[in-house]
Amino acid sequence: MKIIVSAGVGALGLIALGVSAGGVVSGGGAEPATDEMLAVALAQDTPVVQRVQEPPPQQRRRWRYRNRYPGPIPTPEEWRAPDGPVRIGLQVGHWRAHEAPRELSRLRGNGGNWNGIAEWEVNLEIVRRTGAMLEELGYVVDILPAVVPPGYRAHLFLAIHADASNDRNARGYRVAAPSRDATGRASGFVDLLRRTYGAATGLRRLPDTTRRMRNYYAFNFRRYEHALHPMTIAAIIETGFLTNAGDRELIIGQPDRVARGIVDAIVEFPITPPPGHFEQS
Repeated sequence: MKIIVSAGVGALGLIALGVSAGGVVSGGGAEPATDEMLAVALAQDTPVVQRVQEPPPQQRRRWRYRNRYPGPIPTPEEWRAPDGPVRIGLQVGHWRAHEAPRELSRLRGNGGNWNGIAEWEVNLEIVRRTGAMLEELGYVVDILPAVVPPGYRAHLFLAIHADASNDRNARGYRVAAPSRDATGRASGFVDLLRRTYGAATGLRRLPDTTRRMRNYYAFNFRRYEHALHPMTIAAIIETGFLTNAGDRELIIGQPDRVARGIVDAIVEFPITPPPGHFEQS
C-alpha cells in the first residue's frame, strides 16, 4: 500500500510513503486510537457528538470560483482504463484535513467525534484493512487523505466516511455516486456496494443520500484543483453512525466485516476484477 498526499499546499507533486499492511501508518499526523481506547469507547453508551468548524480568519478573502477543467468533458464512450495494473484509491475521510489548501479550507476541523474518538481514526482503520485485503488479491492500492492529489487517476476511487448525529437512534449506511459522472459507470459500482456492504455487515441501508455526498468536493474537477480526473470512477460511502451503539459496535469493533463488504463489491465490479481477469467495459 502507498499513502499518497499532495506535496504542499496547491503543489502538483506527490509524496508516496510505504506502509506495511499491518503496521502503523507513518507520516500521517496523530496515530490512530489504540485497541484499548476503542474498547473503552465501545463500553460507553452516551454519544458525544462534536463537529468543530474553525472560524474563518478576519478579512478572509473569498475563494474565487473558476473553471479548472475548461476543455470538453470526456464522455462515457471515451472512457478507457488507466494504464498499468488495476489501481484502487481509498480515501480516508477527514484524515489530514488540517493540511487542506485554501480552496478547500472549509475541510479543516470538520468530521465527527464520539467520546474522544475522531471519525478519521475509524475511517483510517477501515481503509487500512480494506487495502490489506485488496493487496492480497493483487490490486495496487493507494491510501489517500482528505485532500486528493490534483487529477488523481485510478480504475476506482472510494471515499470512506462515518456518519454522526445528535439523535442516537439514527443508524444505517448510505452509498452515493457523483451527481455528474463523466464515466457513466459509477452507478453500477454503487449498486454493487449497496448490496455487498449490507450483506457483509447486516446494517440497515438508508434509502436517501445527501446532496453533499452526491456533490462531494473530490468529484468536482471543474471547481477544485485537488479533485479526481473526470475519468476516474468514483463513489462515497458512509459506513454507519458513530453515534449509534449498534453501528458503532460494527464499524469500530468489527472493521474486517466492514472491509469485506467493500472488497466484495470491488471484486464483483466488471471494471475492477482481481488482477489477471481485467475486462474493459
